[in-house]
Amino acid sequence: MKKILFNPFEQFLERPLILFGTAATIVLSMTAAYFNARFDGVLDLHFYSPTFMADTLMDNALNIVILSLSLFTLGKIRNNKTRLIDIFATSLIARIPYYFLAFFNWNNIILIESEKLRQQFQKAQPGTVPQFENTQMLLLFVFAGVSIVFLAWFTYLLYQGYKVATNAKGAAEVVLFGITLIIAEVISKIIFYLIH
Repeated sequence: MKKILFNPFEQFLERPLILFGTAATIVLSMTAAYFNARFDGVLDLHFYSPTFMADTLMDNALNIVILSLSLFTLGKIRNNKTRLIDIFATSLIARIPYYFLAFFNWNNIILIESEKLRQQFQKAQPGTVPQFENTQMLLLFVFAGVSIVFLAWFTYLLYQGYKVATNAKGAAEVVLFGITLIIAEVISKIIFYLIH
């Protein structure tokens, strides 16, 4: 079970991974729309109301394409035998844990509390710290903590898949992977900015 959760790329061929990853992306994208979640960047999640299924599906499709092309480019540079299908499967599967963060916005709680926090900062006098409710801060703190854990899981899965697809080894590969992930995030933010 541990291998399936943290390195399914050594257990399964790319075609079953793509089928499962595609189905999970579609189902969880539609679910995310119910929770008003938008994945408006490779590493981004924001809550907006209203959100539509077409939006979340488009968000995730763009993110998967950007991530796949970015990592495939690096993979090809580092190992000419790198296949796009393996990187695509990696991108699909790695993003699955990230989609579950949308469930935290049950009854729009994260959206409402984030908006209240933003308004508190706007209303605060210059040089003063606004007063926060304990429950508000606890909720947002827990959500931030869980988001970091799921982001780490996503990144770990992504690197494991990339490593299997490219036969990457050594610290230099980790650094190049990290730089490429940041570049993919920047590209995604530019594209989302231009289309919204």
